Amino acid sequence: MTSQALTDDPPKFTRSLSGLGVIILTLSVLSPGVSVLVSGGSILQQAGTGTALAFLLGSLVCYCQTSMAAELGAAYPTAGYDYAAIGHAVGDWAGATCYIASIASVPLFLNTSAVGIAIYLHPFGLPLSANGITFVTVAVITAVSLLNIRANEYITGIFMLIEIGALLLVAAIGIWHAQPQAAAQILHPVHLSNGIWLAAGIGITGIAINNASWALAGSSQALMFSEDMKRPETIGRIIMLAFAITVLLETAPMIGTVVGSADLKSVLGSDAPFETFLGQYLPGFGLKLVSLSIAITIFNACLAGFVGIGRNVFSMGRTRLFARPANRALMRLIPRTDAPWVAIALIGASTAAATYLPLKFKVLLLSGNYTIITIFYVWGVFAGRRSGRTGGHAYRTPIFPLIPLLGIGIVIAEVVVLWLDAEQGRKSLFVCGGVYAAAYLYYRFVLMRRPGGWVMTGPEDIDAATHKGGDGSRA
Repeated sequence: MTSQALTDDPPKFTRSLSGLGVIILTLSVLSPGVSVLVSGGSILQQAGTGTALAFLLGSLVCYCQTSMAAELGAAYPTAGYDYAAIGHAVGDWAGATCYIASIASVPLFLNTSAVGIAIYLHPFGLPLSANGITFVTVAVITAVSLLNIRANEYITGIFMLIEIGALLLVAAIGIWHAQPQAAAQILHPVHLSNGIWLAAGIGITGIAINNASWALAGSSQALMFSEDMKRPETIGRIIMLAFAITVLLETAPMIGTVVGSADLKSVLGSDAPFETFLGQYLPGFGLKLVSLSIAITIFNACLAGFVGIGRNVFSMGRTRLFARPANRALMRLIPRTDAPWVAIALIGASTAAATYLPLKFKVLLLSGNYTIITIFYVWGVFAGRRSGRTGGHAYRTPIFPLIPLLGIGIVIAEVVVLWLDAEQGRKSLFVCGGVYAAAYLYYRFVLMRRPGGWVMTGPEDIDAATHKGGDGSRA
């Protein structure tokens, strides 16, 4: 991209990425390794042997959600992610609401990855506290994410191979050492409570399925790189391919850990269950090598996340969600790398600050947010098919209207499951519901009170192709 002054015309990203490059970046940012080895540890401790069933059923739930997101994204492939795609299908108010509500979840999502690095660097005896390692990690990632996206594609691609190797190693060790009682424990789930084995009831297993579906989610994040794609019209198929790979890479090691643990009680009672599991079979040197691989995996997820979400925050400025000076700042790109440096700097600061929130709270808050966004997926597919804005592109949700109808059932089930967890799940619903309500009020009483109101704006070529003028006005 050539150097340009900021004018009323928003800057553009260079379309240089192939479909493979987008898959690499997408798998890196959703990171099966982080979902399993960081967030998955919390699910494993909570659901016990029910974790295997939770991931199998969670993959079916996530398929419904992802296929709807893929249809919406195929109709409006922009760095605005599924927030903009929802706005395109449902209406500007929905796009604005989802955009604004996402601001709260961005640092939590990235920090969930970053805090895990300290756990896996512990065997190396670094002279830093866990929080100190997190802060250093965030600072380094912030700097590296300012590089050209093609450079980050190569970096994340190399790290992705290490991540895949670590996950397949966990799965292989578990399956090779499968315990005789494993099948019975999976079919009749039990979990550990204060050192005592208890049956994992519907409530516990339901929450685990909800959290597993969230851990498997994220393939639609490919949309954040769609403005860098040579062929953005293929984004729907790319999303679903990334989802299929994610299911394999996450479900296999979770099942392997459950079926292969020689001392399952020590694994489930550990703050680092996967490290404990591997320690049962690997020598000290091998365990350190795996720990380093996992730390690299987490770093990779954060790096790809900063690159992608930086573009998403850039799109918030382009669509004029804030005051004019803030919008112009968010659209500032480094001329040589196309990196939205102000957006990335803000992401780095907020991610570091989120370190002080408990991990379980962040996981549940994020899963509650995913329940609400699924409501918009269902709404978007029905509204888009009715208006003709979706369904006529390179990807269509299969067996329509069955999938979105199942989506309604999924939303109801997730709400019930979260409500049954009075300690955190119910709070998650209230907090997430409040965030979305506040976001809508911002749209209604701030954005719509501007002269001429507010209309969602994307890149000119995509707006033109979807029957919207380059200034964002409806055709």
